[in-house]
Amino acid sequence: MLSGRWNINPFASKTIALVLLSAVVLLNACGGDATPTPTPAPAPTSTSLPAPTATTIVSDKTTPQTAKVCAPGETPTFISDVVLAKDAQGANYEPVGITEAFEPSQATLHAIVTLVNAPKNLQLGATWHLIQASGYKPQKIDATTIEVADGGSRNVDFTLKGTQSAWPVGSYCVEIYANDKLALAKSFTVIAGESNAGSNVIQDIVLAESVKPDTFDPINPTDTFKKNAEAIHAVVRILDAPANTQLSAKWFPPSQEPLDFALPPVDGTRWLDFRLTPPPDGFPAGEYKVEIYVNQKLADTKTFTVQ
Repeated sequence: MLSGRWNINPFASKTIALVLLSAVVLLNACGGDATPTPTPAPAPTSTSLPAPTATTIVSDKTTPQTAKVCAPGETPTFISDVVLAKDAQGANYEPVGITEAFEPSQATLHAIVTLVNAPKNLQLGATWHLIQASGYKPQKIDATTIEVADGGSRNVDFTLKGTQSAWPVGSYCVEIYANDKLALAKSFTVIAGESNAGSNVIQDIVLAESVKPDTFDPINPTDTFKKNAEAIHAVVRILDAPANTQLSAKWFPPSQEPLDFALPPVDGTRWLDFRLTPPPDGFPAGEYKVEIYVNQKLADTKTFTVQ
């Protein structure tokens, strides 16, 4: 599986530098062969996740998490999808308001896991993490495990509630576990307000072999990469982007599900580095493309080749 990470100009602001130091991006969590999702059976009582204990995110006085979090997992075939949503409805917990960018006032966060032909007595868990927020250290927020006694095909709704008046603006992730093994992780952000920025904030998009370590200017632009390349960079130049502009990238490797990731909110004029890293045996050869989004709207598409 491919994995990815991102970088942005660390000199643009203090908060951005903290993101660069602490965020772990798990774009490969979305990869793999997706199993077609049948109409799930109504969820039995055992899969109805009770609301976890109300959680307060503490400030920098807390001890930061030391273990590696949101690392690549191995998604079992019976997990066909995981989405983040603002709500869930019905006996089968259908997601409502699917998103990867929540507002601070969102009372409850939902991570909805779709199971297809899951084994009986499955232990399914969710662990929520704060990755970066100004004034807070990285920390585990909450963890819940339930038993899906009957297995089968259904949705499971993991929820997270907080006692604070608002979630801190920043980047987060939720890890999904199956029988105590990490299956996958989903990254998401909490953004302050909305930006009306469109594709006009993008001045340039450059595919490159590398970037400068301080400014992330592209080095060796190309649209043809080698299988043993250390990384493939899609470097985006934004110009006068307003506060809370949301940028994301979706990579399309050959014969693999897309890999996507949303940055924490950005603004100003700078280079942003979306980086795709290879599996141990190198990049699969073939035709690729990467889509760049501004505020969840497609701004541009670049194609390239791995030989």
